[in-house]
Amino acid sequence: MFVVPAGQHGQHSVHSPSKFVVDVWLVIMRYLSVLDIVRLGNTCRTLHEFASLRHVWRDVLFQHRFLDQCYPHLRSCTAEDIRHQLKTAARLDHLWTQSSIVPKRLYTFPLDFPGVFQGLKFLPGGTWLVLLFHCRNLNPSRHSNLCLMKPSTGAGFPAVSTTLQSEMCWLPFLDQDGPYKSSRGDNLILLRTKCNDGSNAFGIVHLNTKIPSITIPLIFRTNVFVRNYAASGDYIIYGWITADRRHFLRIMQLNDNYDGFRKDMTVEIDCPKGHDGKLRIRYDLRLSGRVPCILLVSTRLMAAYYIPSNVPNSVNANLPPLLTPFWQLRPAAVTFGRFVKLFHEGAIVSLYEGQIRFIRPHLDASEPNTYAIEKYNLDPPRSQNSQWPCLFSAQRIFWRSSLHNQKGTSPWRMTIETSAVPENVHREGRVLVDLQETQTSAPSASTRIVQDWDELSGRLCIRSIQSRFTQDPRCRKTTWRVTLVDFV
Repeated sequence: MFVVPAGQHGQHSVHSPSKFVVDVWLVIMRYLSVLDIVRLGNTCRTLHEFASLRHVWRDVLFQHRFLDQCYPHLRSCTAEDIRHQLKTAARLDHLWTQSSIVPKRLYTFPLDFPGVFQGLKFLPGGTWLVLLFHCRNLNPSRHSNLCLMKPSTGAGFPAVSTTLQSEMCWLPFLDQDGPYKSSRGDNLILLRTKCNDGSNAFGIVHLNTKIPSITIPLIFRTNVFVRNYAASGDYIIYGWITADRRHFLRIMQLNDNYDGFRKDMTVEIDCPKGHDGKLRIRYDLRLSGRVPCILLVSTRLMAAYYIPSNVPNSVNANLPPLLTPFWQLRPAAVTFGRFVKLFHEGAIVSLYEGQIRFIRPHLDASEPNTYAIEKYNLDPPRSQNSQWPCLFSAQRIFWRSSLHNQKGTSPWRMTIETSAVPENVHREGRVLVDLQETQTSAPSASTRIVQDWDELSGRLCIRSIQSRFTQDPRCRKTTWRVTLVDFV
């Protein structure tokens, strides 16, 4: 309720928020933070209705510094889902600026599977996990097994799982494999392997959490020497270098059923000397801008190329079109340094001269070749952490380290050092400090690994390993446990 000054009769008049035009409140909410809009909606029923409008939260989502870019499937979600996600991101950002970070909850459960561990990752949302392993008992040909599981996080939340025995032996998960969301909101993951004939095989895995089920609707092969690859949304790309030092890319767009390609083209990209097979190349798909584009990253060049839309759908074209970069960046010195991570739709993280650098390309800027570089120091310097970081999406960094206590033992701890603060708070040379020592609830495990991080839920996955009879590998028995750490 709002009280206005007294009128001619000396009386105060009280007005309800409904007396104000809705457009006025919509303009006001554009200048409020996520948590302020939530508080405004809790004041009365009318403002709650205004603050529950879908386009209000869509506008806030579009203004967020990375959510709309990294997770474009949120655009088609309901207002409540977008609101919940923005609240989670706001709480994480606030938590990351505190002097100490204390997790809310920890869940620990055993991970029993008869085979060789190949990878464990969150599906977007943090509720489901996908496990890749090999097992001769289940599959004598050593073909891979995929397990989709929803662990129990307390009473009333039963565990759910399903397993698929693949017909191929897939390689372990990498960062660019996913899981990721398609344009229709389905969970996909890209697998790859080397075949006996020397060819490379890729498989598209559809992870359905509603049934649940695992299917591989598409497997395709190539005989070229793949330098690197990337997958995001409905797009898959991989590149190779020919004998005459020409750099080619194959760009594929999946159809609605993920069992074929709606678009399949081969293009040549214009690169300077030194990118003809001598330097390590990485690719990234940037699909959130006005036009989908491909980002090429090496130690001496960063360049972005638009994905053409009018190229004939033929991979056997005699003269593939030549793509020239519309954005490029070269290092001020000889090199950008050692690249440790490519944040999808975000920053490229490098380690150079003892500094962690976040290089952010501004591909949709009006001025050409604009970018931002943020430099961070480690205080105190710890070379072992600089060489073994765990970096995940949304610009958050997790380091592994251990401390020796007074009894001489070495309990494991997780050190969080991050630059995930609002951009207007970033300072040149900002020091990354230890924020929290988080110890898991499995003290008997000999090795602990920061396995994965899910930004949408604020959940961290830690894998604990304990081996018996380590002196004789033939008798070795490995016990796995997974700890899920909730920060919000």
